[in-house]
Amino acid sequence: MKLRDALKTALSNLTRHKARTALTTVGVVVGILTIVTMVSLGVGVQREMTAAYRSIGLEALTLYPVTEEASEYDLFGQAKRTKLLTTELVAGLQARDDVVEVLPFLQLPYGMEMTVRLDGQEAQARPWGPRPVTIPEPFATPSRTLAGVEDPPVEGGGVVVSDGLLKQLGYEGEDLSSLVGRDVEVVLHAPRGEIQAFPLQIAGITERQQQTAALALPDRQAMLQWWYNDPDYLVHRGYDEVFVRTRSLNDAVKIVDWLSIQGYEVESLKTMLDMVNRAMIILQTMLGSVGALALLVASIGIANTMIMAVYERTKEIGILKAVGAAPGQIRGLFVVEAALIGLLGGILGTGLGWLLGKGLNWLILEILRWQNVPMQGTFFVVSWWLVLAALAFATLVGLLAGLYPAARAAHLPPLDALHYE
Repeated sequence: MKLRDALKTALSNLTRHKARTALTTVGVVVGILTIVTMVSLGVGVQREMTAAYRSIGLEALTLYPVTEEASEYDLFGQAKRTKLLTTELVAGLQARDDVVEVLPFLQLPYGMEMTVRLDGQEAQARPWGPRPVTIPEPFATPSRTLAGVEDPPVEGGGVVVSDGLLKQLGYEGEDLSSLVGRDVEVVLHAPRGEIQAFPLQIAGITERQQQTAALALPDRQAMLQWWYNDPDYLVHRGYDEVFVRTRSLNDAVKIVDWLSIQGYEVESLKTMLDMVNRAMIILQTMLGSVGALALLVASIGIANTMIMAVYERTKEIGILKAVGAAPGQIRGLFVVEAALIGLLGGILGTGLGWLLGKGLNWLILEILRWQNVPMQGTFFVVSWWLVLAALAFATLVGLLAGLYPAARAAHLPPLDALHYE
């Protein structure tokens, strides 16, 4: 019997009991729908995170100072650093031929009270960047520059403020571009009661609800020197981070090894991306197993349906054997029927899973927009390999579920089958 004839016969047999076939197929649909939805969620999140890391560049790495146990503190009341990120280290990295960019960073203390003073008005502000590089936020929408520049000038003397801060200063609804270049004071309030004002100019304005002020490295250094009353702050503490971008990924690997040997704490974006990918594979496996469990239950339904079909068509099987049908041909008919149930359920489940993912993606983004969370991205991605894998898996489950009923049908004695009532 040709495959085309077997398919035609199997379709004809399945349509004899449409309701039973439909109910059996529903089990497969639910299982495949769950697998496609869950795995597509993992694929979507992984793609967004990979794109975020690659946008920064996998040839990038970040150095951190090495600190002792939290119980050990230095004269600044912070964890004592045993390996500093010194200006000499930064200069040495900048002199290397395989290094494109070196950007040191200083973190202002979280307990530092800061205000911004403009035209006699003063409002609380939080220091903000610009960090050389941060852990990517896959679905985050970058803040928009409303006027001036996005980052303060590297030489210092300028500050980039948020429109949320300007609203607190009474500049809501005005032409913000007219404020660029205006003199402003960033005022620090020490716990000991001292106050120090740092005169700067507004270099840019960004769209952000929080009251933030972005400060350049020289201004941050001056603030830290005053805050800790230490003109040699960098000598005692060094930088908090040093961002390094190399010419190639191979150069990044070499520099990571070189710095690690010297005892520095190095964080490579490639290493982090590899860790994220491994975690996402585990997550996809866990999410897919939920659908696989539902599909296992569906396979029992397929087996039950095919066993019922064997009982109902026992006399038909006897006639086929009497006219010369081989056991393998009988077995093939029932296996094809079971596989068709799985394939049909796979097609419907994949399509519904794709639609469900689209709907959930839209719903999530709408909820986030309603909560004023500026986030964009595709959470659910149904790739071509996922479609093929889902269809193949559903067909395989149907085929395996039909093996026992098919073997039972193939081994029925012809005479007993013909006399079956």
